[in-house]
Amino acid sequence: MKISRIYSNFENEFKTIDFCNGFNVVLGQIFHPENLQKDAHNLGKSKLSELIDFCLLKGRNPVFFLFKFPLIFTKYVFFIEILLNSGSYITIRRGVDRNTKISIKKHDEGRQLYRGDGWSWDYEDEPIGVAKTILDSYFDLAVVGAWDYRDAVAYCLRSQEDYTEVFKLDKFRGQHVFWKPYLGHILGFEASALVRNYQLKNEIDALSIKLIELKKLIGAVQGDQEEILNRHLQAKMDVAKSLKWQMENLNFDESDKKHIEDLTGEIDSELEDINRVKYYLSARLRKLQKTAGAGGERFNIDSVSQLFEEAGVVFGEQIKRSYSELVEFNRQITSERREFVRQQKEELEQNLDDISVRASELNFERSKKLSYLNSYDIFSKYKEVSQRLAEVDFSIVEINKSLEVNESIKNLEEDYRKLLRDKGGIVDSIRINRDEVVVDKEGIYNRIKDGFEDYISGVLSKNGVITTEQNGEGNLDYFAGLIGSDGKITGESDGYSYKKILCIGFDLAVMSAYSDMKFVRFLYHDGGLETLDDRKKIEFIEYVRTVSSINGFQYILTVIESDLPAGFKFPDHEVVRVLHDDGPSGRLFNIPSW
Repeated sequence: MKISRIYSNFENEFKTIDFCNGFNVVLGQIFHPENLQKDAHNLGKSKLSELIDFCLLKGRNPVFFLFKFPLIFTKYVFFIEILLNSGSYITIRRGVDRNTKISIKKHDEGRQLYRGDGWSWDYEDEPIGVAKTILDSYFDLAVVGAWDYRDAVAYCLRSQEDYTEVFKLDKFRGQHVFWKPYLGHILGFEASALVRNYQLKNEIDALSIKLIELKKLIGAVQGDQEEILNRHLQAKMDVAKSLKWQMENLNFDESDKKHIEDLTGEIDSELEDINRVKYYLSARLRKLQKTAGAGGERFNIDSVSQLFEEAGVVFGEQIKRSYSELVEFNRQITSERREFVRQQKEELEQNLDDISVRASELNFERSKKLSYLNSYDIFSKYKEVSQRLAEVDFSIVEINKSLEVNESIKNLEEDYRKLLRDKGGIVDSIRINRDEVVVDKEGIYNRIKDGFEDYISGVLSKNGVITTEQNGEGNLDYFAGLIGSDGKITGESDGYSYKKILCIGFDLAVMSAYSDMKFVRFLYHDGGLETLDDRKKIEFIEYVRTVSSINGFQYILTVIESDLPAGFKFPDHEVVRVLHDDGPSGRLFNIPSW
């Protein structure tokens, strides 16, 4: 799967670009020196990779330049011609306006132009989801397994934003489950276990949250909640049974006894406590009110000074100033103290209001019970007991509901324990698989490692390493970096300059390792050369030329001409497009800047 050409329905505004099967260069020329200081030269070399991604059916994103400026780009229809691993070609047509309607045509010869009307398409205006499935069958990338070609293409198009991490692209900002298992699969690990481990973690977390919510619903406390609820239910049922007997036999001695116990016990006792608290709070409030009414500083330094002058004593200015500062300090302290007193008063008044309300409720309840005890009307007592029975029956219904919730909690807790057991088994299988993969010298993992180390040695004259370890959750973490002569990772691995080179090296190693399999066979790297010194730039170019030729994959590099060593020139057949900053004709789109 290589890119053969890309073109549009407006040749005069977007010129057709034909790619070589091997090494390709998109060269940017800066004729105006002030543009060298800009992060983006506005030539379009980065936009080309985005355009290729669009033609390969990347999802719609409103910040993508084609959609961000609809007045400019709505009229465009783009075509990309792909060389299949089988030797045939397909052309994909996708417009900006009707970007979810895709047309596909298979053909035997390359360098075709299917712009305009009148062409017969094998699949015309198919929904984008259907079109992706069709392309999957055409590309036949058996290596990607359960994933589709879009996952593979993501690692073949490195933008400037994709050089911050070797394994995680900027486009993979979501959960690890969306990219790490695929990466593990490409590195040769058992991907299904990796996917399942992430799924189990999500299921466990979701179940844990649900259990917390259910326990809050029934006010679960430490201990056996079912045992607590059953004892509470039995107590309520005993009360209900007693109340029913009293009503059936018109004998309310038990209720009379209960009312007396409530009066002499709970109600009177709580009222007594409330009165003590009210007395204490009222005393504190009176003291605070007295404090708040106290006057401030009444000492007048000028009056005292005049008095002493009349007595023949003169105050020095320093004494006056020191005392004035003391008065100001005292004023500030007094102000803060008054604010504190105000807050304390409000709090005490609120507490008094609260307990006064509670006292009123208790006195009302006390009055009701006394009225009941003083009543000789058996029908009034029957009515009161009937009301109590209704309240108890309601409590019984609520307890039974809580027991049902508790049963659900027990079932969920069993599910939770099962998920934990399953996850433990998956984590063990990941560990066993990892141990097997890292020692398999003929496996894909070690082929990628060897390719990466060869690249680092050939380009940087350093030692490189790729390692994999299992983290605390049982998932795999991947690392690529440089090691010193002592075998330890060096700080150079984290530097921006070398990070780009490490990213490129990993991509090249993967492409080389899969060169004889059904996999993508093109790489597009936007920049990277600018971080090296001149000698290493030459080493890099020669290495990529050689390795892409030997392994039969296509390599596309974008580079600014001023970043090349002095006097270095690419052969004409390698330069597929020259962009420059001297007017619209030098841009990817030969139109005014947008």
